[in-house]
Amino acid sequence: MQLLKVYSNQASFRTVEFNKTGLSFIVAKQKNPDSSEQGKTYNGVGKSLLVRIIHFCLGASAEDYKVFCEKLPEWEFFVDFEIDNKKYTAKRATNNPKQIVLNNEVISVKKFNEKMKSLCFDIPEDISFLTFRSLIPYFIRPKKESYVAYNKSGKTKTDYQALLYNAFLLGLDAVLAQKKYEIRKEQNRVKNLETNFKNDSLLRDFFTGNKDVILTLVDLEERIKRLDDNLSNFKVAEDYNDVQLEADRIEKELFSLNNHVIMLQNNIENINKSLENSPDINKANIKAIYRESKINFSENMTKTLDELEVFYKKLISNRKRRLLEQQNKLEQKNKNKKESVGKLQKDFDKLIKYLGEHQALDLFVSLSNKNAELKAERDSLQKYQELQSEYKIKERQFEKDFIELTEVTEQYLTEIEPETIVLRDYFRRLAKIFYPDSVAGLTIECNDGENQLQFNIDAKIESDASDGINNVKIFCYDLTILFKGHNHNIDFVFHDSRLFDGTDERQKADMFKTVYEKFAQVNKQYIATVNQNQLDEIKKHMTDNEFEKIIAHNTVLTLTDESNYDKLLGIKVDIPDK
Repeated sequence: MQLLKVYSNQASFRTVEFNKTGLSFIVAKQKNPDSSEQGKTYNGVGKSLLVRIIHFCLGASAEDYKVFCEKLPEWEFFVDFEIDNKKYTAKRATNNPKQIVLNNEVISVKKFNEKMKSLCFDIPEDISFLTFRSLIPYFIRPKKESYVAYNKSGKTKTDYQALLYNAFLLGLDAVLAQKKYEIRKEQNRVKNLETNFKNDSLLRDFFTGNKDVILTLVDLEERIKRLDDNLSNFKVAEDYNDVQLEADRIEKELFSLNNHVIMLQNNIENINKSLENSPDINKANIKAIYRESKINFSENMTKTLDELEVFYKKLISNRKRRLLEQQNKLEQKNKNKKESVGKLQKDFDKLIKYLGEHQALDLFVSLSNKNAELKAERDSLQKYQELQSEYKIKERQFEKDFIELTEVTEQYLTEIEPETIVLRDYFRRLAKIFYPDSVAGLTIECNDGENQLQFNIDAKIESDASDGINNVKIFCYDLTILFKGHNHNIDFVFHDSRLFDGTDERQKADMFKTVYEKFAQVNKQYIATVNQNQLDEIKKHMTDNEFEKIIAHNTVLTLTDESNYDKLLGIKVDIPDK
C-alpha cells in the first residue's frame, strides 16, 4: 500500500500529492519565526491534521472524530492509494462518517476495514485483536501519544495487545503469543472465582478453617431432606386466612347466642318461680284480717269484698295467663336460638377441622424460602468444593502448559533465529548511525514470567548521551518493520514532525540522510511533516547539494501561517488535536 493523494470537495483545501516512491515532505513555515503573535505557530497550519484526515479516510472510529465533523460540516475528504498496482479512492464525508465510499461503492466503516485488512495484512484465523485499524498506526502514527514508545502506536488497551501487534509485524508466531494469553486468562478466571468465594460472607469461615465443609454439607442435606418431606406433605390452603377470619366471626356469634340462650333460660326460670308462688287471697282471708284488726264489716262492705274477691281472682288469672304466654314465647325463642347455636357450632367445627388439616400459604412460602436458602448455601459450598478441586487440578495443568509452551517457544525461536538475526542487525545498523559507540539491537526472547506475554521484544540502544534517544528508537524501529517486517503489504512510513522534536541537530540530519539512502531505488515511501526550524537545524549539517536533493527536491507541500489560505484547510477553524 502506497499513499498517492489527499484532497477534498472544498476548493480551499490544499491538495497533497505524494511522490509514489522515495521521500515526500510537508513543510510548515512561519512568516515571522521570531514573532510572538498568538496563533502564529507551526502547530496551526495543519501538519498533524493531515495525518488525522488520512486516518479518517482509512476507517478510524467515528467516535474519535465527533468534534472534527462538527467543525467541518459538508466537507468530504478523499485519499487515493495503491495496493499491488491497483488504485483505490476512499471518500468519507463529515455529514455521514459511518460510511466510506471505496471506488464508488458505498460501504460501512466496518466493511471497509475488513476489506483493507485482507488487502494489507496476512492475519491468521482465530487471532483476536489483529485488525487493519490496530496495525496501520505502526506505519502512520496518529497521535501525540503515538510518539511516546516505539512499540506502542497509541493508547493500547493492554500490554498483551501491544506485544501481539509487534510480534505479528515482526513475523513471530501469533498463535504462540495468543496461547499464553489464553492460558493466563483462564488461570486468572479461576483465581478470580476463588477470590469471589473468599469475599462471600457465607464461605469466609471455611477459608479461615473455622468450619468443616464436608460435615456442614452433611448437616445441610439432612435439614433440606426434612423440609422437603414436610413440604411434600403440606396441604396448602390458599384461603386459610379467610377461613380463619370466618371461624373467628362465627365464634363471636356463638358466644353472643349462648349468652342470649342463658338469659332466656333465666327469664323462663323466673316465670316458673312466679307461677309457683302465685298469691291466693279470698274473701274469708280478708275478713279474718279485718277481724283481727277489730273492724266490723257492714253488709255493704261484705258486698264490696265479694266484688273485690272476684276482681282479685280475675287479676290472678290474667297474670298467670300472661306469664304462661310469655313463658311459651321465651321457650320458642330459646329453642330457635339453640337451633342457631347448633348450626353455627357445626359450621365452626368444620372450619376448625379444615384449619387443623391445612396450613396457611404464607407459612408454606416461608418454609419454601427457608428450604431455598439452605439449598443455596449447600450449592455454594458444593461449588466451593468443586472450585477447590478444579483449582488444584487446573493449577497443576497450568504449570504443565506454561512449561510446555516455554519449551515450544524456545525451540521455535531457535529455529527462526536466522530471521530474528536479520531484524536484530537491521535495527542495530540503523541505531549505529546515530549512536556508533553504543550497544544496540532488537532482541527477541521467550518470556517465561507470570504474565500474558509470551515474547520479550526489546529495541535497545544503550546510551544516555541524548534526550532524543526515544525518537531514534521509534525511527529505527518503524523502518525495521517496513523493510524487514512480515505479514504486511504496507510500503510507506509517515512520520509527524513530533518525531524530530528534542532530537539532536546532527541526528536529525542523519535521519534525513538515512531515509534518502534507504528509500532510493525501492518501491516504498517515506513521508514526513517537518517544521522550518527543524530544516534550518539540519541544513547546518548538510551541503547545499544534499539539502537540495534530499529536502527541497522532495517537498510536496509548504504550509504557512501567513494567511488562512496558506493553511491545509484554507480556512480558519479550531480543531483540537485529539
